[in-house]
Amino acid sequence: MKKQIIQHIDNLIKTLEITIKDTSILEKISNLLIKKIKNKKKIFVYGNGGSYADSSHFVGELTATYKKKRKPLPFILLGSNMASVSAWANDFRNDIYISRELSGYGNTGDVLIVLSTSGGNIKKKQSTNLIKLAKVARQKKITLISFLGRNGGALKKISNINYIVKSNYTATIQETHKTLLHSICEIIDKRI
Repeated sequence: MKKQIIQHIDNLIKTLEITIKDTSILEKISNLLIKKIKNKKKIFVYGNGGSYADSSHFVGELTATYKKKRKPLPFILLGSNMASVSAWANDFRNDIYISRELSGYGNTGDVLIVLSTSGGNIKKKQSTNLIKLAKVARQKKITLISFLGRNGGALKKISNINYIVKSNYTATIQETHKTLLHSICEIIDKRI
């Protein structure tokens, strides 16, 4: 048991040591988000499973408070209206509801942040809802920022900005994403 604990923590430490060597992409993302906030644009966030939980946490930090009291910021968690999600999934196709939601709420100049440990794969039918969501964002001229893992998958090619965590372990990727998102919260709190 101790060996498994040490291995898990060691994977995370090694990944964070790689991550800390280059913060330029995270700085670029943070600057873009601050500009969009100041220009009164909306920032949508979404992921599947654990990435949905991390998306919700991130949105909560920015619509409530992170470290300082401030006004709520225009971050919106897609897929949080469960009546609509379940109605659509029951009556139509589950993999297109989130895209439908973005097409109704999103406007040119807004931002979509997607979290995915794999980045999706059409052939393997992996995270196809995220790939469809990304394509809607591109059609509507919504800036797409993806936090990914492994090799970045299909989303790597569709996104305007990618942050690919250099790991193949789902838990390590998710934990690194959460650290990166908290770093963005730090920057936003200092500059807004």
